[in-house]
Amino acid sequence: MFQRVISTKGFWRSVTILAIGFIFIYNIVDLWFAYDFEWSAYFENRLSQENLLRFFVANIMSGFVYGFVVTYLKFRGNIKKNDAQ
Repeated sequence: MFQRVISTKGFWRSVTILAIGFIFIYNIVDLWFAYDFEWSAYFENRLSQENLLRFFVANIMSGFVYGFVVTYLKFRGNIKKNDAQ
């Protein structure tokens, strides 16, 4: 089932779109709660030299995990529903 789901047309595109959306929304919420929309403090802290790699890796990994899990469950449900018919 796993191989069937991840090889379905549109799966990886959906993962990518959800991951980008998650990263964008997460960073806006983080900016709001932690920095009260103070852009300069946010960029100074998150994108400083010692935190830059950590920032990008954490965003990419969390976005991928979120996008993959949500998309996988959606596509798996659709496949099971179509097989039952």
